Amino acid sequence: MEITQGLYLVSTPIGNLEDTSYRAVRILNSVDMIYCEDTRVSKKLLNYYQINKQLFIYNDFSSELSRNEILSKLMDGESVALISDAGTPLISDPGYKLVKLCRQKKIPIYTIPGPSALTSSVIISGLPTDKIYFLGFLPSTASKRKHELQKIKKLDATVVIFESAKKIHKTLNEIQNYFGDIEIVITREMTKLFEEVITNKISNILSEINEKPIKGEMVILFNTSELITNNVDFIEVENDIKKLINDLPVKQITNMIHVKYNLPKKMVYDLCLKSKKTK
Repeated sequence: MEITQGLYLVSTPIGNLEDTSYRAVRILNSVDMIYCEDTRVSKKLLNYYQINKQLFIYNDFSSELSRNEILSKLMDGESVALISDAGTPLISDPGYKLVKLCRQKKIPIYTIPGPSALTSSVIISGLPTDKIYFLGFLPSTASKRKHELQKIKKLDATVVIFESAKKIHKTLNEIQNYFGDIEIVITREMTKLFEEVITNKISNILSEINEKPIKGEMVILFNTSELITNNVDFIEVENDIKKLINDLPVKQITNMIHVKYNLPKKMVYDLCLKSKKTK
């Protein structure tokens, strides 16, 4: 079956190369051009399915000039496939600017659905799936990370965060600091030989990975409706703080209340400052 002019967003495997649809293989075999994030990664997929096509780069570093070049080819009637290194394009991957540009120019866009670390992790986690809040990768700066984590407090949903092995300690410590020693789920190496799903309290997971570091990119999940802070009597917490605020340093009170109620240190610290101001 011949394909028509347009941009094809083709999902690729997140680990196991067999997770490629018949349609995806047909499209990749039929389009005029294939754009990818990294030719070395995508070449493995093409070789596996004996797809003899030249690969071109489109990634986070691609400029407006690159998008206009692709747009020009599309407007000339060519068919172009966009794939990511792994999973569904545009999910924490580049591409939305190109799609937006094609929409503005009325160029046909087609989605070829398939694997996604987001959906795979959610359905295997055992957490509620009716409401999902996807954060992707947290920002690199401390202030922006803090802002994102603060927004979660107002939610009633399963939160999904992508993270690398390099930053997993930092992110888990930050989540524990904001939400307490809650139970979370970590999925790792999804669909690969050493696929792993870890469910435990943050402190236990940190202890485990300190002894035996884990590799690869992973997904962190937890549900905000189950946070331990929902079951805390904050009137009792504030009364305890008031009894101590004139006699002990804020840092010491924070540690004491944190241990007693298993509340996030940042939350307790803010309550201490509030109590101090009202004195």
